[in-house]
Amino acid sequence: MKPTMFKNTITTLYLALAVSAALAQTNAGSSKLIKIDEKGSGRLFDGVGAVSAGSSSRLLIDYADKSRSDILDYLFKPNFGAGFTYLKTEIGGDGNTTCGSEPSFARTRAEMEKPHYNRGFEYWLMREAANRNPNIELDALEWSMPGWFKGVWSQDNADYLVKFIEGAKHWGLKMKYISGCWNERDYNRDWIVNVLRPTLDRNGFKDIKINAPEGAGKAWEISDLLVKDSVFRNTISSISYHYPDSYMWGYRGEEPNPNSVLTELPLWSGEDFSLPGASWRNTTYLAKNILKCYIKWKIVKVNMWCPIASMPDISCFSNVGLMKGTTPWSGYYEVWPTIWAVAHFNQFAKPGWKYLDSGCGEFSGDGAYCTYKNMDGSNDYSIVVVSGSEGQKLTFNIADLPKDKLHVWKSDSKSQFVQQQDISVVNGEVTLAVDPESIYTITTTTGQQKGAHNIPKEKAFPTKYSDNFDNYSLERAPLSPKYFYDNSGAFELAQSEGNNKYLRQLLVNDITHWIPDECAYTFVAQNTEWEQGEISSDVFVENDAFNGVGYAGLILRGAYDKANQSNIPFGYRFNIYKDGTWKLQTKKNILASGNVDASKWHKLKLTGKGSNIKGYIDGQLVVDVQDDTYSIGAAGYVSGFNFAGFDNLVLNYTPASGQLLSAWKPATSPADPVGHSLIGAFDGNSLSKWSPKADGTEQHLVVDLGSLQKIKRCETFTDFVDKGAQYKIEYSADNVKWSVFADKTNNAKISIPCFADEGNAKARWVRLTVLPAKDKTIANIYEFKVYGD
Repeated sequence: MKPTMFKNTITTLYLALAVSAALAQTNAGSSKLIKIDEKGSGRLFDGVGAVSAGSSSRLLIDYADKSRSDILDYLFKPNFGAGFTYLKTEIGGDGNTTCGSEPSFARTRAEMEKPHYNRGFEYWLMREAANRNPNIELDALEWSMPGWFKGVWSQDNADYLVKFIEGAKHWGLKMKYISGCWNERDYNRDWIVNVLRPTLDRNGFKDIKINAPEGAGKAWEISDLLVKDSVFRNTISSISYHYPDSYMWGYRGEEPNPNSVLTELPLWSGEDFSLPGASWRNTTYLAKNILKCYIKWKIVKVNMWCPIASMPDISCFSNVGLMKGTTPWSGYYEVWPTIWAVAHFNQFAKPGWKYLDSGCGEFSGDGAYCTYKNMDGSNDYSIVVVSGSEGQKLTFNIADLPKDKLHVWKSDSKSQFVQQQDISVVNGEVTLAVDPESIYTITTTTGQQKGAHNIPKEKAFPTKYSDNFDNYSLERAPLSPKYFYDNSGAFELAQSEGNNKYLRQLLVNDITHWIPDECAYTFVAQNTEWEQGEISSDVFVENDAFNGVGYAGLILRGAYDKANQSNIPFGYRFNIYKDGTWKLQTKKNILASGNVDASKWHKLKLTGKGSNIKGYIDGQLVVDVQDDTYSIGAAGYVSGFNFAGFDNLVLNYTPASGQLLSAWKPATSPADPVGHSLIGAFDGNSLSKWSPKADGTEQHLVVDLGSLQKIKRCETFTDFVDKGAQYKIEYSADNVKWSVFADKTNNAKISIPCFADEGNAKARWVRLTVLPAKDKTIANIYEFKVYGD
């Protein structure tokens, strides 16, 4: 197509879209006529995909076969659940990449000769997805990378990507794409054109397509280069940005770049959503975002991070995904409404269908719709509608509808993905009355279903647990023990000369970091926080680290430092050092130290009961101190970037929490009457938050538990980790008369990761009042958790 003709087509495309949107703008409750030109302009739909990265899917592989298979059905089986048509996975690099770290298949140059393709779980996940949908499109992208590369934009890296693709072949998989960039960091035009593409071609991967820049640089800025650089444009197959329209309810405020469409390349939202899918508010946000990505940006593929929240609740970005599976020991999982929001697209329109621009637009009350047509000659249509705050009557006029009745599926806050009565076609028109805050698909197609499996009951992690690591295969993914969750570094099962198996930390050199890593640590993902308990294990520090004295040890009441995400964690660390010393320390202070023979294995035990912290070496008490820096957290292993061994784990603990009563409960505040930002304190996402009004005055929120409840404990997670937050917690049975549960208005103590207050009350409403500090700053509330018995 000549450039002038193409530009005229684009102009017509946007005019048609504008006319369609204008037709929709009428009064609430009146009929909106959308006349659809079945032969009009539109781009090809590429489907709705998923992004497994940042170790967000780690715990899924630990489920027993039945529950694990059922979960995978909801994600990937066509016409059952979400039916993702595309899966992008992380290429592990041993560094923290959001929630945790994923292992490299070749962490040294020598390992490139014999890569370890059973490390981790991403190949396994791709294999399971392809088992359910042989047509699924597979892609992969780098976050962190091994340190032996001679630079990110090197021949080493291109060879590494080829080895990853060969690993997919080893698993019987055929990759379609590889991302030619560094996730959300950078891309290099010359490397993509002159190094990566030729390397793929000469290794037999001419059919592998390259997409870029995966969030690197200003949104769509690459388009300005591509329209002028035909060589570059012909080298990549799609332009992929992250969160182009909005990020976690925060709208970008950017305008489309006309050159992005003029490139003629498919436009993708390569990563999107990043919210917990449990709420209907977030579900309609997801569905509307898919529609608006096309309406506003002409984006034809939207990929969701993450398909399943399968990271511990203590991790960064916890509780984020389209469904949840964090208790593999019980088999329990949660199918969230967002699974069915994606089903409204993927079960009714397949990649290769065409958007009809005249049938895509917005209507009053913040509603949106898109129309898809099958281009195989069948004249099949599907229309997805997400209504806003108002009820509407929408009339769609399509001249060549092949049937006299269309099928309708609906989801709302009470029930999802329910087939409705068919609607009649009269003179090429169908009219649908839509309820507020609902999702609809109108379709000529059949064969959809709301799949269902029986979900096992939830069970708590055993309060007494042990693992000697001897019962694992060293030939099967993921090569790490069940329920362990690496936050940084690389903990892998190994075998000693005496055939004893143990856990070994194997990252011993610097890497290309995505987020700065300062030590290696892994938690046992019990899905609950410790207050009182103990961890014991045999440990051995084999050598010094590349950047200092090597060490190996235990961690108790461990947690993320949200401000320095994967650096030294919070928690009590009890370490043996290669120089013959041991230390009990917090993140900033050494509580006790001594000498030990570091040339052999030692049994360490670390206990915490209230503020009493004790450490034992080979059964001998060596430290007994009082410290209340850390209130709750997880247990696990920690080491430097050196070889370190761990064996014979024993956990014995008392969960702190009880039954959580406040999750997703409605809250109000004078500073936020509608409550839009307050949900961040009750959504289980450790990184979302409620930000009180910072005007130097005290601020409060009130959460409604829904009925009268026994209250035993409150946990307040703030960003005041370096100073004591001042606050007060009150309770009420009638929302009028209030009693004090905890008064910390004069508090000066630091408590990490949260302030924990216990009591005995009966109430329906709980009020948290936050006081400003002397400098008039005020604590943001990451989570406010109210627990019962």
